[in-house]
Amino acid sequence: MIYPDLNTKLQTLPQSALEEVAMYVDYVFYKFTTSEKQHMEEKKKKGFGCLKDIPCKMSPDFDEPLEEFAEYM
Repeated sequence: MIYPDLNTKLQTLPQSALEEVAMYVDYVFYKFTTSEKQHMEEKKKKGFGCLKDIPCKMSPDFDEPLEEFAEYM
């Protein structure tokens, strides 16, 4: 759509409709600017080593046998 046509249509709208249009334009702007950034970040994070920055700690006795399974060993 051509800008003058859009401007003419916007001038005929009531104030409440203009506020709604402004919110929609903000939504579309947010959608297109963040989706590209998130998409690029997702592409970078997929694959081997993608979870290396997540903090994870195991207890020192992780590999020791459990008391509940003593009768099966």
